[in-house]
Amino acid sequence: MGSAALNRQLAELIPGNPRSELQRMVLEHDWADTPLGPQQDWSPTLRSAVSICLNSRFPMLLMWGPELVMVYNDGYAPILGGRHPAALGERVADVWPDVWADIEPMIAEVYAGGATYDEDLPLVMTRHGYDEETYFTFAYSPVVEPGGAVVGLLDTVVETTSRVLTARRLGVLQRLGSLPRAAHGDTTEAVVTALELLADARPDCPFGLVYLADDAGVPRFVAGQGLAVRGGPATGDVPEQVFRAMATGEAQTVTGLAELLPGFSIAGASPAAQVDVDTAVVLPLTAAGAERPIGALVLGASPHLPLDDDYRVFMALVAGQVAATVADAQAVAAERRRAEERARSERARAQFFTDVAVTLQRAVLGPTVLPEGFAVHYEPAAGTLEVGGDWYDVVDLPGGGYGVVVGDVVGRGLPAAAVMGQLRSAGRALLLESRSPSHALEALDRFAAMVPGAAVSTVFCAVLDPRTGSLRYSSAGHPPAVLAEADGGTRLLEDAASLPLAVVEGLDRPEAEVVLPAGSTLLLYTDGLVERRDEAMDEGIGRAAAALAEGRHLGPAELKAQLTERLLGDAPDDDVAFVLVRRS
Repeated sequence: MGSAALNRQLAELIPGNPRSELQRMVLEHDWADTPLGPQQDWSPTLRSAVSICLNSRFPMLLMWGPELVMVYNDGYAPILGGRHPAALGERVADVWPDVWADIEPMIAEVYAGGATYDEDLPLVMTRHGYDEETYFTFAYSPVVEPGGAVVGLLDTVVETTSRVLTARRLGVLQRLGSLPRAAHGDTTEAVVTALELLADARPDCPFGLVYLADDAGVPRFVAGQGLAVRGGPATGDVPEQVFRAMATGEAQTVTGLAELLPGFSIAGASPAAQVDVDTAVVLPLTAAGAERPIGALVLGASPHLPLDDDYRVFMALVAGQVAATVADAQAVAAERRRAEERARSERARAQFFTDVAVTLQRAVLGPTVLPEGFAVHYEPAAGTLEVGGDWYDVVDLPGGGYGVVVGDVVGRGLPAAAVMGQLRSAGRALLLESRSPSHALEALDRFAAMVPGAAVSTVFCAVLDPRTGSLRYSSAGHPPAVLAEADGGTRLLEDAASLPLAVVEGLDRPEAEVVLPAGSTLLLYTDGLVERRDEAMDEGIGRAAAALAEGRHLGPAELKAQLTERLLGDAPDDDVAFVLVRRS
């Protein structure tokens, strides 16, 4: 059979023309040169499994036959790193030798007739040329031929490295922010206290050095942690990057430490492997009100993590808190801070915590590329020093539909943020699986019952067909969505209301359907948008409906700005998340 005929047969697995370069690669691959054999000899089961994999937007890997030949989709390709595209059609053991010992028992379990599920499983892999600390949530499911024989398995996977690292780093920052004020006025003791806390965070900060400017403005070594040489660097031996960071106020990156100072950092920092730290970042310590940096913080970078923007933001926030701690100790010791300076310092500390809240809450929510006609907004409570449990999500569904979710976890701080991250990830996966709001909430009920702190969380879940305007929705104790039509009329979507999550076991969730008229706007929100002290929530919902109707002629981005100004100008006491959907 010619290659054109083969391509036509395989193209039947993908509706329409191939949508991506990877799908075209699968079509053009020489499968006859693999254990799968010529495509015309593939069994119906194999064809079906390949079709499911290639047509899913969720990361999937198909492992087929005793050789575990790999076929994967666009969502899975980034997980391979530099091993894509060479991995296509290869054996799993050959592509993933670094994690084979971890996954081989799971694969054997599936071929024995079972199935596996692992959440945030730590794996050390060398997909980018170095031993990398990674985390994954995935399930291995058997692919069964008629007659019951297991002939392959489907890996449904999402990399959770970013979320795990964000939660871990948020804990470090919160502990730094909880340090008591340096009432003793001893600057060295204040620095040592902060570094002792960083000693428990060595997976992200293998070592730390603090240099402070003396009365003449010359940096001097004060203290360090994670050093193989007791006592730290030699007296007077100040790296040039420290001078540069203090002179420019900009972070400096130093590489080549593993060759220049082998064994400089104490072993045992990373859960991935034992390798000399090769890179460090020198960050200026800038105190509120100071004309120039008061010192510099040198933080080692893990050799098992990419030094990306998120990592650098975390380091900058650590430096900000160390600077605040040092400045506080210096001010107490000198007894020269005036009342206005104290107030400015407190405002700076409050702003620091607010920056942490906004930065890390948005890191957990993740950067979402929104479809046309959508706009979203998240804002922490005024004056709060902690992240919260409010979230939103917009999920691309197969077939061109969208899942839209807003939710609210009871409480505040890292525990609520951690629960929120789990519910958001689970809700996204459930929508992709069922595409039914009521079924997704029923499954989320069971999941929430197993997650400490998730009970009584509220969720509004909807699925929108943008072609017809059909919106199916279900609410788990959440405030009703507001629909504003093109003529200015508004109504509340209350027909599918039910109890919050994990309150009643085995609860059947209702589902309702409404058609969004052309030109209408839908608002989904958390209670922070409408709830105020000494005011019934119905009044706040009415105020939001009036503002939505008034701005119905604006584009989604402009309408979001107007709602933020109109409804949040009085500094709400709770976190706020909302989603706007405009049907053209």
